[in-house]
Amino acid sequence: MAVFANLREYLHAFRLLARVLILNLVRTAGYRMDTYRYGTDRHQYGVIIRPKAGQEKSAVIFFCHGGGWRQGFPGLFRFVGYYFADLGYTTILAGYRKVPRHVFPAQAEDTANALKAGMEILREQGTLHDKVILAGHSAGAHLVTYLAYSDLPDKMGLDKKLIKGVICISGPINFAECKNSYVTRVINGFAVTEESKKQADPYLHLKKDADIPILCIHGDRDPIVEPANSVTFVNRINEIREGLGKLIMVSGSGHNNINELFWKGLDEHKEMDDWIRGLLPD
Repeated sequence: MAVFANLREYLHAFRLLARVLILNLVRTAGYRMDTYRYGTDRHQYGVIIRPKAGQEKSAVIFFCHGGGWRQGFPGLFRFVGYYFADLGYTTILAGYRKVPRHVFPAQAEDTANALKAGMEILREQGTLHDKVILAGHSAGAHLVTYLAYSDLPDKMGLDKKLIKGVICISGPINFAECKNSYVTRVINGFAVTEESKKQADPYLHLKKDADIPILCIHGDRDPIVEPANSVTFVNRINEIREGLGKLIMVSGSGHNNINELFWKGLDEHKEMDDWIRGLLPD
């Protein structure tokens, strides 16, 4: 069964890539786009996508891409920026240094620095953005969840009060629930010692004073990152404060095709949009 599930996931990935490339090409008109660098490594850059003139709100969506902390780049995920820009939100698509040359905490530190640098650029451009929702898929979901609930923002000089919520899509956010051989191997390449695994595990950073809402979205047929990651994280944060976490389990969805949220191919996108509006009322 696992072999067939993984084969289905690979087939989904090829089909999705074709769709993504088309969306990135045809949906450029009217959006304002800037690229910025925050370090010397070729992966240390971000892409800012702003809504069409007259539609911009005061909040920002900060998105980190997936790829096992090893692959991917912001430009491939322009379709995510276009989706949120259509809702009125400026979107920062963040890159970060990659495994195997760089291991944890490099990616987490890059996430914080990419957010700091992106927000500073927006301030320099004369626009007031005082609220941020962190979002990410897979490895990127791990990074933004870690950023929200660890003490990294304090260490990096990032004002945590800016963070109004987290959207975690198919994220490995409780390493104890990452049990299949593939995800175990990927995590071992990212956090290379037992101590670094403990430090990198977002679930272990949930504290009694947690106050940032999180929306976890997961496919119930995800063969790569077990759905129990999202289930247990939401359960735990709701033990800390009732209603702080929300879980959307997408029936029949795997790991990669859940990105259909961003071209409205899944009805659950409406729940995601409503959750954002609930945190960021106009």
